[in-house]
Amino acid sequence: MKMQRMFLGLALACGMVGTVQADTLASGTVYGGRTQTRVACQVFNAGNTPISFASTQIFSQFQAPVPQTFNNCGTALAANRICTFQAAANDQAFSCKVQILQVKTNVRGTMTALNFLAIPLSESDLR
Repeated sequence: MKMQRMFLGLALACGMVGTVQADTLASGTVYGGRTQTRVACQVFNAGNTPISFASTQIFSQFQAPVPQTFNNCGTALAANRICTFQAAANDQAFSCKVQILQVKTNVRGTMTALNFLAIPLSESDLR
């Protein structure tokens, strides 16, 4: 009887907690040299359902988050859609990180350093 109650209590506790699925995608560093003027992180949802963002961040080589100058990712990204967030870039390396509330099975992305003509100078895939 005590064992049954223990299993019942454990089952109830597990049921109340539920499952939380979250995942992180991060790029390697990009550096376009002295001619880079901005960095952009693009995210593509190749899945059939929307994804929700917990955060979208760009970091300098000093591991400090940098202010974004553009972000059209919002809080959710529909299926088969692309969004981007960007920051001004000076003469240092940058990386980006995206935290989504779902498993990243069908989510891809790229971090790019660009010059003033929007020509890519350096790229790194989000993994």
